[in-house]
Amino acid sequence: MTPGEQILAASDRASAPLTCGLFVQSTGRLDPARLRAAVWTVIRRHPMARAVLYGSRQHAWRFPAEPTADPVGFVDDGTDGWRIHEILSSAPFDLHRYPPIRVALIRRADGDQLSVVAHHLAFDGLRLAALVAEILDHYREAAYDADRDGAVASGEGHRGVPAGVAPLARAGVPGWAALVRRSGRYITPLAVGGDGYGFHPLILAAPDERRTLPDGRRMTINDLLIGAAHLAIDRWNSRRGGESSRLRIRMPIDLGSASSFAAVPSSSSFPAASEISGNRTGQTIISSEVADRVDSLQLAVRVVDQTDLAKQVVPPAVPGLSGALGIAAARFVPGPWRSTLLRCGVAAGRPVLAPTAAVSNLGRFDELAGAAGRPISAVYFTGTAGMPQGLFIGVLGMGDSLHVTFGYHRHLLGPGSVPTFADLYRAAFVELSDTGAAVPAAATAPTPAVARAPRPDRAAAPAVTTRRGGAVPSR
Repeated sequence: MTPGEQILAASDRASAPLTCGLFVQSTGRLDPARLRAAVWTVIRRHPMARAVLYGSRQHAWRFPAEPTADPVGFVDDGTDGWRIHEILSSAPFDLHRYPPIRVALIRRADGDQLSVVAHHLAFDGLRLAALVAEILDHYREAAYDADRDGAVASGEGHRGVPAGVAPLARAGVPGWAALVRRSGRYITPLAVGGDGYGFHPLILAAPDERRTLPDGRRMTINDLLIGAAHLAIDRWNSRRGGESSRLRIRMPIDLGSASSFAAVPSSSSFPAASEISGNRTGQTIISSEVADRVDSLQLAVRVVDQTDLAKQVVPPAVPGLSGALGIAAARFVPGPWRSTLLRCGVAAGRPVLAPTAAVSNLGRFDELAGAAGRPISAVYFTGTAGMPQGLFIGVLGMGDSLHVTFGYHRHLLGPGSVPTFADLYRAAFVELSDTGAAVPAAATAPTPAVARAPRPDRAAAPAVTTRRGGAVPSR
């Protein structure tokens, strides 16, 4: 593995696995047997989708000719798809025995749901989105033929969650709790129970026009998303009696673009099939100070200054001091002690060096709408972040909407509190989009419904009835 991959592997915890996923909501039914055949066909095309680790200390990938277990499940017991997605994202991966991808088709009366979750060591958001698009394309274009497709069995296949999904691991005693509450660098946590991750979706209307700064630069959609995270966290902490000092938002950047290390094409675009070869994401940190967040224009300038600079350099796999120390250890420490040293170093540095949150914007993916020969009403991009960070905001654009998903660790927020944070984020996004527009009233419907944020120039829209549950575009 590369030094960056070794740091990522050392950061993975059973109680907080590093995963990314796509959640697809359709308005019709998908055939389980055809979908399973499509998944197996696509996995056979891409070695990374069937890769497993070997070596107890110096990890490396090996690529068996066939997946080591069936990664596809079929759930038809009435469970909501978002709950299945939470389970697939929260359960630890045994990458030595099972492939790094999990797929579940969930049968629902109001339209089937598709949950695809991958370990972040093997896939990033863009590569996973390309894989899901290929699966749906194969499902739509190819008639089911067990001999040609090489499906391992006929029929609906495995019922329940995919093979290899272990019980959720309990997080240890949160020794970082006092530091998180007093440092001002993190989101003030609530005393909530439970382990693993939860997800809360929100639909925002993409603004027709974006703010122009005094020097003539215009904020991109990604700038608005990053700035809204800074404002929302600052206001959340203030309302919860916490403090906010310097906030640091991790921004993933796609390394696969030949023309720009920091941009995904603003039009719908997937990586070529040959590029679905693992995690190709760099990262940078976008920070703000207390004074920056007092005025939205000043915050906008601060964010744009940093994102513009990020587009001009090759980002590291792990930014900041933690990345520099980790890469040095991965390169120069002898193999027998490297893995142990990295894990100890990551655990010791996490409370001090972890960013406040992560915001990952995949860009536009209009091709997914109507894929598989069935109307697809929504697609959400999800990710995870363990404590003390605890919050990952994933964004995927379709049509004139931004599908936003708040992925939260249950030691940070709970299903009853995350809608409040989502409302703060929505209001901050509207405020940064147009300083002259009044912030509309809260539009987040009670969980499990999804709230649609109105455009600044329109009245508040009713809640969308969809069931509840990295890269920087240049738009």
